[in-house]
Amino acid sequence: MVYLMECLNTTKSLKINFKRNIGSVLIIVEGANDEFELLKHIFRDVLHYNYIEKSRNQKKFKNYDEFIMKGNENSRVIVINAKNSNLSSIKKDKEYLNEIYKSLYEEYGIDTKNINVYFLWDRDNKSNPQDITKNLLSVLGNSLENKNGEMNGLLLLSYPSLESYVISNFDKDNIFLKEKNLKHYIKSKDYKIKNIDRHTILNATKMMFESLLDLGINEYELDDFSKTSLDILKKEEEVYKIRKYYNLLSLISIMLLDLNIITIKVN
Repeated sequence: MVYLMECLNTTKSLKINFKRNIGSVLIIVEGANDEFELLKHIFRDVLHYNYIEKSRNQKKFKNYDEFIMKGNENSRVIVINAKNSNLSSIKKDKEYLNEIYKSLYEEYGIDTKNINVYFLWDRDNKSNPQDITKNLLSVLGNSLENKNGEMNGLLLLSYPSLESYVISNFDKDNIFLKEKNLKHYIKSKDYKIKNIDRHTILNATKMMFESLLDLGINEYELDDFSKTSLDILKKEEEVYKIRKYYNLLSLISIMLLDLNIITIKVN
């Protein structure tokens, strides 16, 4: 289904479905610290899902105190990171991922072939060549099932980093940011992950739509997000050539929309 965005750049058109049963969800990130802190806060503290994580430096999965919310008893979010931060590691380090998938099956009975899988990655101009990026975006377009026998998983790039999601939670009209050090910007504004809540999450979704519309992208299709991902890559690179910085854009909200945690209000 194709979704139009012109009427979605307001929080009034969006809502959070707190009773949404999402089953098991696997999120694979590139970093080792900030991404874990952010996702743990969103899924555990704000949305009240069971949360499990394992970094590449840990031998075992870490189960946090389980939240038992009626309707969500069987919902759990598992966050792991890739073997290294290169985007190519998604395919090159299959053995590493397969070992983790095996452990998930043995410890929790989770078959990763039958659950939603997301790859959250940063995009900057100094890493991940366009040919590799385009290839992965073209084949990783669905969180449950991809074409031509490709592994299931939806690749979502953030521009220029996952800090853009934190900023979009609190900034209400800023889709451009010349500041090169986003961590410094976040600190100067006193934006804290712990202050993200249901309202700021909806604001981040609104800001994502506004940034996409500014890039000339006015629709998206969750059944196959590849076309939209490739359009975003092309448009962001065009913006970078002119301005020397990307549009401020995080696609974490696409994951929440895909899981129907964030839904669109029907008038």
